[in-house]
Amino acid sequence: MEKKFSSKLIAVLITLTCICLTVSACVTDKKSTSSNAKKSIAISLPGATHGWPVGVIYHAENEAKAIAETNGWDYKVLKAETANEQSNQIETLITEKYDLIVMLPFDGASLKASAANVKDAGIPLVIFDREVPDFKPTATVKGDNTGIGVETAKIFNKEIPEGTLVLELMGDTSTVPTQRTDGYDKTINDKFTKKQLGYTGWQRSEGRKLFEDFVGASSQDEINKVQAIFTHDDEIALGVLDALDAYSTDPNFNKKFDNLKIIAASAGNQLMYNRIKTETKYQLFSLTYSPAMIKDAIRVGEKILKGESYDEMTILPTVEVNKDNVETYLDANSPY
Repeated sequence: MEKKFSSKLIAVLITLTCICLTVSACVTDKKSTSSNAKKSIAISLPGATHGWPVGVIYHAENEAKAIAETNGWDYKVLKAETANEQSNQIETLITEKYDLIVMLPFDGASLKASAANVKDAGIPLVIFDREVPDFKPTATVKGDNTGIGVETAKIFNKEIPEGTLVLELMGDTSTVPTQRTDGYDKTINDKFTKKQLGYTGWQRSEGRKLFEDFVGASSQDEINKVQAIFTHDDEIALGVLDALDAYSTDPNFNKKFDNLKIIAASAGNQLMYNRIKTETKYQLFSLTYSPAMIKDAIRVGEKILKGESYDEMTILPTVEVNKDNVETYLDANSPY
């Protein structure tokens, strides 16, 4: 009887031990799966509305792919043609529970509600280039827009005489042009005057049109006062140069630009760099604002997901590209 009881007891103990081991294994596997869950990163961008976003998309896709492959993550790059479409895409990313979102807003004010929804969902958000007003994301990465205005004004202060009329052709109504204008206004010699010709939407053709409208409505005396043009982008500057090129070959055009000395731009467009290299009549310069900066924003996102230290605000400095150093910036493989 005693021997029989011992056999049953041993069998029970073995069964209990197996159950405990099985439960322990299940708990361990679940914990392991949770800690090693594949992370996901999404990049939300405006579509190819003009040249600069083309470069941003190119660099974003390459960098996101590289980081995802290195870390074993999932990634997605989304492009929107309107602010409303981008907003809808952001809501979808929230629903899909992406672990981090990098966003270049179509317009900061228009995407403010979407940015707030990302934050409310507990998803880290890195804002690139255009800031969202009265909103603090997890991190911000941008170029030095104020610095572009400051450096433009400093160059004008050295290169053109007092009393000059400066024409300004702006990008759009986002924070970027506002900061560039503010930097210029606080630095320029107060003996200069400025005339804003309007917003171009960053379009080369619209830059040309606004400049041609000014010329058509102006007397020769007013044109003579213009010795400098401050454009907010290389494509806008190229539009102005298109108009000037056309005027120079039109036998019926009788207005002159003998006093126009300098045209300022910014971004990193290879067409502009080649024009700087070959230009003989006007002094051209472009302040760097490379679309490759999106790679810095994605790298900040990588640090956040990996739990590493990161800067909440990254402002990338600008450099003047002129005839003396333009060869350094020429890149035949650049998409922009």
